[in-house]
Amino acid sequence: MIGNVTGRRLKTTETSLEILRLVLERDGLTLDELDGLVDSSKSSICSHLNTLLDGRYLVKEGGTYHVSFRVVLLGERARYRYPTGEDVRAVIDRLANETGREANFTVFEHGRLLACYGTSTDEATDGSNVQYRSEYHLHNTAAGKAILAELDRDEVEAILDHWGLPRESEATITDRDRLFEALDEIGSQGYAVVDEEFAPNLVSIGAPVHDADGGVVGGVSVGGPKYQVGVTQLERECVADLLDATEEIESLL
Repeated sequence: MIGNVTGRRLKTTETSLEILRLVLERDGLTLDELDGLVDSSKSSICSHLNTLLDGRYLVKEGGTYHVSFRVVLLGERARYRYPTGEDVRAVIDRLANETGREANFTVFEHGRLLACYGTSTDEATDGSNVQYRSEYHLHNTAAGKAILAELDRDEVEAILDHWGLPRESEATITDRDRLFEALDEIGSQGYAVVDEEFAPNLVSIGAPVHDADGGVVGGVSVGGPKYQVGVTQLERECVADLLDATEEIESLL
């Protein structure tokens, strides 16, 4: 959980990880490009790159650095800790087919949502301009808000202190008091609603996924473009399927 790091941290390691993150997010970067993004000397950045190359976390093609396939393999090993097998994928596929909407399973880790598996019908994504991402904030996503409603207030405050409440659309809640009011309502109904809070023209509902001990490990969401389905219709038609899918995934843990 956020805020539990109390020991000494290494600046050099943080810099290497920052370089790795930037190379991944930008789909490859040159040394000159990294020099304008990382707060270190060019010679120091070069040393970090050489270390990551030697460790096989990066590859170099021409003058451009890319994340190596070894990183993919490490990520695949991490998947074994979470409910991401074929059974879970089958549940998400079925949820998308039953609702005719986009359905997603995300993992909750370090105060963020990480995309694990998502699927949709053609109808659910037609005309949607929302760019795919791998990480999401909690405060403006349906699964994220549902997860926050499950946590103690101190835990929520720690997450907000660390990640903030960035505005990603005009409807994003950026005030803590308003967010906590929304979380109180979510806690009583068991699912959360997002009405263009993540992106314009996108609505969704989400619910938390618990492990066998009752801890929150992730969330399930379903939704689509607002011109295809309004919030009222989404709740009326999809909440039961959403909660059934969530319960089925929990039974697999």
